[in-house]
Amino acid sequence: MADTPREKIVIIGDGIAGATAAVAIRKVTQEPDITILTDEGEPLYNRVAIKDFAKGEKPDDKVKIHDLQFYDKNGITLKLFTPVRNIDDQNKVVVTESREQFPYDKLLVAAGGSPRRIAIPGGDAENIHKFWTFVDARHLKKAAEEADQAVAIGAGLLGIDFAAVFGKHGVETKYVMRGDRWWREGISKQGSAIVEAALAKLGVECVFFETPKEFTVDPQTGVAKELVTEKGTRFPLDCAGVAIGLNFHLKMLQGTRIKKGEGILTDSYLETSVPGVWAAGDITQYYDVVLERVNMNGSWSSAKKQGEVAGLNMAGQKTEFKHVDVYSIDHFDFMVGSVGSVVGEWDHEGVIAENSYLRLVGKGDRLVGAALMGKAFVLQGHIKKLIAAKMNVKEKLSDMVKPDFDWKGYTKDLALPKE
Repeated sequence: MADTPREKIVIIGDGIAGATAAVAIRKVTQEPDITILTDEGEPLYNRVAIKDFAKGEKPDDKVKIHDLQFYDKNGITLKLFTPVRNIDDQNKVVVTESREQFPYDKLLVAAGGSPRRIAIPGGDAENIHKFWTFVDARHLKKAAEEADQAVAIGAGLLGIDFAAVFGKHGVETKYVMRGDRWWREGISKQGSAIVEAALAKLGVECVFFETPKEFTVDPQTGVAKELVTEKGTRFPLDCAGVAIGLNFHLKMLQGTRIKKGEGILTDSYLETSVPGVWAAGDITQYYDVVLERVNMNGSWSSAKKQGEVAGLNMAGQKTEFKHVDVYSIDHFDFMVGSVGSVVGEWDHEGVIAENSYLRLVGKGDRLVGAALMGKAFVLQGHIKKLIAAKMNVKEKLSDMVKPDFDWKGYTKDLALPKE
């Protein structure tokens, strides 16, 4: 009697979501063949820690997570330098750019995205950096070590990494933003002022209400020499960094039955519209049972949890994705970050101590998230409890942003969410 063929599981992406999914499957069962396809040339590393590497604060080996032996030991086939061309979901085959075919019984798409190029003349010059992979971090570190002047573009959580890397290397830096503050989605001008002062200590000047128009490029060398804005302001530079969002790797889904929105649409179990196909990480647009809405969150902690949940479901252990996300930035002598969502129907804010800002965000009578700085950062656990409990907080809002509010007493009967 012939042996039953082993189940084939293919995972597209070896980031924290894809790699965690493979490990989660292996913890449940040794039966299926697991193959991970990645366009990168090295195994899993800590994408959060590459900024510390680029700042010169963490060595190369402290950024790496898995080596090739890890995959062999766990019975996982890792295919490096293997970008995916398309998915044939009718015949259950993944086709790579080299036309190699990988049949599957179950598929996880954890392909993430790539940084958007700034669509202005000179935006593709060789000294205009993106910052997403370990390779990018190595290039950026070298450029920052050699530069005297730099420009950072992108008023968000990734753009500030460029500013901090340049600043840590003593580079005179202009941080150019179109609006009136940093992280407009998450904080007010009051909160941004705290970050602006901290950046100034690193030698980074925040420049507001300036829209990039073009980089002037030396025709002989192909190197950008200055940024010119719509107002005609000129910023000389040796290098620049641009972080204006991601283009998700959705092209591979063309012609499939997998439904898409901004990303890949899934239910709360991270399964797509096609049975047997899951998604996890940046690319995933899932139903969030905590916030009770469709959500997208590719932060490290969220992507890792998504990978775990997707892996458990692929292994036959039905598991719902329930997660209150936490994000943090450690560029200064105080922490900056968020809990849950920073977008809601209302907000309430206050400076609870020096360099300690708190913005609470809600929907209806409940809390859905917060932005925090400094001493407020230690409130993350309390806020996670309130978000998960879907508790009515409206009567306490004005007190919650005061320095003497008793958070411990207010949340003592609530448990941290089980994820």
